[in-house]
Amino acid sequence: MKKQAMYMRLVSSSFSQRKSRMALALVAVGIGAAVLAGLTSVYYDINQKMSREFRAYGANVVLAPSRGGEPWLPQREMEQAVTVIPGENLIGYAPYLYGIVRADKSRLVVVGTWFDQVRTVSPYWRVNGDWPARGSREEAMVGIAVADKLDLTVGSSLRLQDEITGNSVTVSVRGIITTGSTEDNQVFVDLDLAQELLAQAGRVNLAYLSVMARGAELEELAGRVTGEFPSITARPIQQISRSEGAMLEKIRSLVFLVVAVILLATLLSVVTTMMAMVMERRREIGLKKALGAQNRSIALEFLGEGTLLGLVGGMLGLVVGFAFAQVVGQSVFGTYISFRPGVIPLVLAVSLGVSALGCLIPVKFAAGVEPAVVLRGE
Repeated sequence: MKKQAMYMRLVSSSFSQRKSRMALALVAVGIGAAVLAGLTSVYYDINQKMSREFRAYGANVVLAPSRGGEPWLPQREMEQAVTVIPGENLIGYAPYLYGIVRADKSRLVVVGTWFDQVRTVSPYWRVNGDWPARGSREEAMVGIAVADKLDLTVGSSLRLQDEITGNSVTVSVRGIITTGSTEDNQVFVDLDLAQELLAQAGRVNLAYLSVMARGAELEELAGRVTGEFPSITARPIQQISRSEGAMLEKIRSLVFLVVAVILLATLLSVVTTMMAMVMERRREIGLKKALGAQNRSIALEFLGEGTLLGLVGGMLGLVVGFAFAQVVGQSVFGTYISFRPGVIPLVLAVSLGVSALGCLIPVKFAAGVEPAVVLRGE
């Protein structure tokens, strides 16, 4: 017990007698631990956060009829298939029913859908005007190309007539959409109205899903839907899925690079500080050796100082790092980063490891101190 008490007294005396140098090393370790804690917390949440951000670019899964079957799906079966996707993964889904109609002398593609879900699944649509409410039978949205062709503006009336059944309906243009894709040449109405107009009650052609998943997880979810509903083929939209995966890998690589650079800088700071302390304490080390101290005890003393430095710096870094993670989460994702208990042992272990590693070179130098030389003042 006396030996342990003396050992702790020797280790703690370095902090009290050399406050400025130890404070500098403590700040370096704390900064390294804070960056590690913050970026690791962000790293754990980045898959979910980035998947949600990527959903602004549109759906990433499409439900379509299986090959060789009918060109449409029963709406009820489509809704049942969507329930296979876990609720926490599903952002939204929008069914689509397509048909050809006449408006004056022009032939147009009419699309029946749920406007509230399209707004969720395709938030990139630019709308001049407003979105119709779900279930509205009097309002429609038209693509910019259709509006230019028929000289339509927000509030204009548009009469649509199915070429096959002869059914017709008159709607008011609530919004004009611009997407830069095929939607610019289409007219969108409520799904129930389209089913009645086209005489396709209870049917849809496709459904687009926005799912928070990527890569193998997305493939697995799509395969689960197809497995439970053989008449439906669920396919990830590969271009979007691959882009998400590539972007996430780049961001993760950047996180690793930043953490590695910060930890390297922390290691160099610890090495520099401990070397300076060894140089200042050469006479003290020489005197201890002259009195019978072994190299092992000298090394344990410096390693104890490094361990205490890493422990204190790691705990400070955890607090600052979690606050740093919240700043990153709010500025980049607009939400808070979840607390991960697994970050605590990781940060403390790395902080202790860096501090102990930073002591190796100074310890080796201290072991080489010759008592006779330093005590003569050489």
